[in-house]
Amino acid sequence: MLKRRSNKTNNDLNETPITPFKAFENRIRKVSHALAKQGIILDFDQEQLEALYNKVLSVVETSIFAEMEQIMNAIQDSLQVVIAMEGERESLNPFIRNEDNFIRFITHVVMNYQSLQEQRIDILMTHHPAYQGMEDGLFGELFITEDGFEKAFDIHLEMIQAFHDRYHELLFEGVLLDEDDKIEVSVIEPVIQRYAKEIQVGGEVE
Repeated sequence: MLKRRSNKTNNDLNETPITPFKAFENRIRKVSHALAKQGIILDFDQEQLEALYNKVLSVVETSIFAEMEQIMNAIQDSLQVVIAMEGERESLNPFIRNEDNFIRFITHVVMNYQSLQEQRIDILMTHHPAYQGMEDGLFGELFITEDGFEKAFDIHLEMIQAFHDRYHELLFEGVLLDEDDKIEVSVIEPVIQRYAKEIQVGGEVE
């Protein structure tokens, strides 16, 4: 005798599969909810969600489901950059509702998703000959004697921050940083050149 199909099985068969966009939207809502718990309001409207989804989808090589975690990580990283830019504001809505800002945000997300992680800078800079030379001069006897260790250390920290700021500036501009050489040439070397030019014994970084 054939067993009657359970109601649960029938219901499962009748369920409509979730669409890729709906899955994306649900995850974005969770990101917004997590920010709300931190006291930061973020409300993408439907048009913005679709624009963000379509732009990300255009560079996904497999499927939105397969890449969902990486995509969400990129979006959250980009939002953290915006939060740092906006300072103590309780809402990101004024930022994302500005059309130019929103376009820059989407650009950052897409470039961030495809680029090497920001942490790669910390590895590459320590092995870069120009950086090593810069550090030798900064913490050398002449600079320390004239300006002191504290100032040398402050400049050192400023330079490291400048690397990371430059990285994000390029992502906002739509520059893809998916290779070590690109980070070295476009991020590390320009910053080192600026500091090497501007730092003199007894001088200041503008």
